[in-house]
Amino acid sequence: MVREEFEELLLTLKALYSANRYLEYIELSSAAIDNAYALEMYDQAMILLRYRCASYFQIGDLQIAINVLEQYRELTFKYGNDIDLIQYFSLASTYWGTFGHRKKSEELMLKGLEIAKRIEHVESMGKIYNNLSVLEIELGEFRQAKEFALESLYYCNTFETKHVQPFTEVIHPKTNLALAHIGLEEFQQADELLQGLLADIHDPPYSKAQLEVFIAHALLCEKRGDVGEAIDIYQKSKHYALQNNDLSLLQSIYNSLVKLIEQQGNKIILCAVQKEYISILLEIQKENYTQLLFEMEYNDQKKQFEKTAFIDPLTNIYNRRYFDEHAQKMLKMAANEKQQLALLMIDLDHFKSINDSNGHLFGDDALVLTATTLQQYFEQYEDSIVSRFGGDEFIVLTKIIAGQTEQTVTENLYKKLTSLALSVGAEVVNLEFSIGVSTNDEARITNIGQIIKNADNALYASKRNGRNQITIYNHYSNVGNDK
Repeated sequence: MVREEFEELLLTLKALYSANRYLEYIELSSAAIDNAYALEMYDQAMILLRYRCASYFQIGDLQIAINVLEQYRELTFKYGNDIDLIQYFSLASTYWGTFGHRKKSEELMLKGLEIAKRIEHVESMGKIYNNLSVLEIELGEFRQAKEFALESLYYCNTFETKHVQPFTEVIHPKTNLALAHIGLEEFQQADELLQGLLADIHDPPYSKAQLEVFIAHALLCEKRGDVGEAIDIYQKSKHYALQNNDLSLLQSIYNSLVKLIEQQGNKIILCAVQKEYISILLEIQKENYTQLLFEMEYNDQKKQFEKTAFIDPLTNIYNRRYFDEHAQKMLKMAANEKQQLALLMIDLDHFKSINDSNGHLFGDDALVLTATTLQQYFEQYEDSIVSRFGGDEFIVLTKIIAGQTEQTVTENLYKKLTSLALSVGAEVVNLEFSIGVSTNDEARITNIGQIIKNADNALYASKRNGRNQITIYNHYSNVGNDK
């Protein structure tokens, strides 16, 4: 498929998804995703996978939806930007919440919300506040649920029109707001919201979101004492949830149905409904086994992804990406605890000459030996990040433990490093190192870039003064003190 044909198909698929035509979207999207990969249009592949995942969720096929979620996760962490990460966290939180893992669901939502607030992404904030509202409803915290739903509706432009790109899925936060009103016994407000939503729902098939409106309406009837109408609505919802094979929604419906039919005292209908419910519970039990497998697979793949993303393949220590993502956090924590940190930049001297004289495999051995020595040396310290910074350069951020200083830490390390040697036939090559050291100045420096710059200046001084030595940066004179 050429790019022009793909882009036409993409427009069609987006229109189908926007029109809630989920089955048609699913049917057409598989080939489009394959072509997005082939054309290396990973941004479009992420969108298509997200919609596909959400489409399976909307029709209630959670097992396939989970498989698509895993594919979407892998692509997002590899190629995604901040908004892509927010979308993943929001979608994943929905699934974890559906399977009853509320703590994990909330954790993912808050990760997404943190990014959304930082980049001021309105649509994402609307979705996440809506999802937080769902969690509070499940916990019976209706006042907080109401606040979150109103916050979501704020970002939908329901109350004002300030946002250029508002969150458009109004049905979700309005349903949640109605449920919060019901929980607070504000029945009139709930009825007004639900009647407005019901007016926009027409012919089947119904999506998960539309069925949730029916269920909220049934709950309102139940709380008002109109048990007969509530049962009728639950029965209607049950029929369409069965068509969608939406087990989580069916469990909620059957719970309510059994309770209401017991109140009516109709034993014949109660026996029939209970028999159906037992069958559904058995299916749910099967799905729970699958969910356990999914969690195991998810954790294993997550670890594998982190290893690939953050470990240097040659030396098997952390790479620069890991250092960049974690060093600032360590520095911030040190500032809060008034903890002294040292940053060491370590350069293997004359590395090019070593490679040229003895071959690249020998050079690789030198780097691996250096990395192993660094990792073993800093195991004695409470908290350290040991990373390959690139080429023949390594970087370490470590806590200074009681009774030590940055000078003693570095001098002891220097003795270890300069004792290293490799053999080439009958010849022994002794390794030499230049080291630059800086500190966070008793927690007064909180910017990792500044500490790196200071250590780099000190490293440059070591090289300029003849290599194979230590230089510790002097914060007060802004020059290195040679050691």
